Amino acid sequence: MKSLDEANIYITGGSSGIGLAFARLAASKGANIAIIARDKKKLKQAKKEICSLCIKSSQKVEAYSVDVCDPKKLYKAAPAMVKKSGNPDILVCAAGVGLSNYFEKITNDNFKKIMDINVFGIWYTLKAFYPYLKNRNTHCVLLSSLAGLIGVYTYSAYGTSKFAVFGLADCLRSEFKENGINLSVICPPEVDTPLLQEELKTIPAKAKRIKKITGVLSADTIAQSIMKAILKKKFMIVPGFMSKTTWFLHRLLNGYGTRLLTDIVIKL
Repeated sequence: MKSLDEANIYITGGSSGIGLAFARLAASKGANIAIIARDKKKLKQAKKEICSLCIKSSQKVEAYSVDVCDPKKLYKAAPAMVKKSGNPDILVCAAGVGLSNYFEKITNDNFKKIMDINVFGIWYTLKAFYPYLKNRNTHCVLLSSLAGLIGVYTYSAYGTSKFAVFGLADCLRSEFKENGINLSVICPPEVDTPLLQEELKTIPAKAKRIKKITGVLSADTIAQSIMKAILKKKFMIVPGFMSKTTWFLHRLLNGYGTRLLTDIVIKL
């Protein structure tokens, strides 16, 4: 794929955060956009924002209120979405929630919610749209995290979900490629989104110190990374200089350096 112009792009979690940032960027490049989320009010506002950035009158922008954690409703809704918005050329799975807290304070319900949205939500979405993506030289993008590559203090729930997303992407890459679907996984550090604001309600002070090491990126920066992954058919992108450096050192030292640094920081 050489450009996003006239591509039909479906984005879960498209009403806010990274999903909305990429929807805006893609619209400004001439793409047709279909955003999927639960909140109808946010969807309406997001659609308005996306439409304002369209560069051609022929571009289509649609918003669908569907819960990606409900497979029955999602599977039922997918054919109707495709009939209205066209066969997906690009599918971006950006729906997700965050949580940072001590293991003993994370309830079973908290953990289940994280896994339902961050992991099963992606699984169900891929299942719903796979028949429309297959054998058409299409592209899927999954949102993991740097916390899906490196274990992070107080991220036992969120990190587990993002490790699962990266593992899913790694397992599916060859299988999807064999069936005409390119697959990418994006692993950003902290991103300034509503997810981050929600996480700040519970994050321990020690965890904040650790997270400062890799810094905070904007949702627009991650949107650019998604576009790069699609246009250059890159499997994995770790956005941000400090994130790349941290990931490189983690691999180089077989995890010893990042674990030692974490132990030092939490003792301060």
